Amino acid sequence: MIQRWRNEAWDGVEPKPYKDNPGFWESVTRFNLMPDAETAFQIRCFEVEPGGYTSFEKHNHEHCVVVLSGTGQVRLGNDLFEIAPQDAVHVPGMTPHQFQNTGDEPLRILCVVDKERDRPMLLDSEGNVCASEPQRC
Repeated sequence: MIQRWRNEAWDGVEPKPYKDNPGFWESVTRFNLMPDAETAFQIRCFEVEPGGYTSFEKHNHEHCVVVLSGTGQVRLGNDLFEIAPQDAVHVPGMTPHQFQNTGDEPLRILCVVDKERDRPMLLDSEGNVCASEPQRC
């Protein structure tokens, strides 16, 4: 199976909302690649628009992320690291993390994660677990 990239889009892959909890993230779109493949993992592409960011979260499962295009920062715990195309990031289990677009073009990241995994715990800026509503953080 091949998932083709043509004209700045994945063939036959519809964009999906990043998550169902607005207020914890900004300007992120998710693309599930090869959703019908019989694998133990999933490949997802996230597009983070300029000024956007993913939720600050932690979970038991680990995942690996490769930057396809754009520039930004990844927060791992309390540390910030600059990221650029071809950089690879390993996020160990229970490591608080967040991806932020600091550039002028979309930050496109490819994420490989176990198909069966636990749900993320959303965190406030200090790394404390939040309730399900951003105003409660």
